[in-house]
Amino acid sequence: MLLDININYLANLRNSIGGGEPDILKFARYCERSGADGIVVHIADGNSGISFYDVKYIRQHLRTRFILKMSMSEENKKLALDCKPDTVCIVPPSTEPSPSKGFNALKYQAELNDFMVPLMYEGIVASVFIEPEIDQVNSAYKAGMHYVELNTMKFVETFNTGEFETNYTALKESSVLANTLGMKVSLCKGINYQNVSKLTEIHGISEMTIGHSITAKAIYNGLDNSIKEMKELINEK
Repeated sequence: MLLDININYLANLRNSIGGGEPDILKFARYCERSGADGIVVHIADGNSGISFYDVKYIRQHLRTRFILKMSMSEENKKLALDCKPDTVCIVPPSTEPSPSKGFNALKYQAELNDFMVPLMYEGIVASVFIEPEIDQVNSAYKAGMHYVELNTMKFVETFNTGEFETNYTALKESSVLANTLGMKVSLCKGINYQNVSKLTEIHGISEMTIGHSITAKAIYNGLDNSIKEMKELINEK
C-alpha cells in the first residue's frame, strides 16, 4: 500500500509568522527520501497555506508522485494544466459550510466530468474525494474518475464508539464497489497511528493520504522515523 504525505501543515506553520521557514520543498524532499510514495498539496480557496507558486516550485523539484487537491475553478484548472501534477483530486470548495465533507459527485457528476476531461487528456490521473456511499462511488465512475478518495472522518470520529461498525462497513462496501468498477481507492482524513491498522484490513485500498499525524509525531520522533513507522503499519497485513 502506498503512503502519500500531505505537506500543507508545514505551509501553515511557515505562514504563521511569515518568511520561508520551515522550507516546504526541503520537507517534501525529505519525505521522499524517507519512503513517501507521493506528496500531496491542497490549494484551499481563500486560504494562504499553499500558494500557486509553491505548487509550481514543488512540482519542478519532486521525483516521486505529486498529487494536487483542489476545487473546481477555472483558475485551479489553469494551474493544473500548467504544472501537470501526476494526479488531481477534486475536493469541495473550502468556503463551503462543511469543507471536510466529500465532494458531491452525485449532484455534480456532469460538471465533474466536464472539468476533468481536459486534465485527463494531458495524462493526469483523475480522482475525487467523496463520502463512502454507494451512490457517490457510482457517480464518480460515471464521471470517468480513475480513483476515488474515501472520506474516513466518520470512521475516525466513531473509532471507539458504538457507531464504528456502521462507518467501517460503509468504507468496505464502497471500496469493493470502486474496485469492481475498475477504480482504485485511496483513504484520507484523520488517519493516525492508532486507527490505521484497522483500515489496512479493508480489501482493495491502494493508498492512504496522511499529513497531520505524521507531522505531529515528527516533532518528537523525527520525520524519518515517523514515516518509516507509518509505512510499516500500513503494510503489516
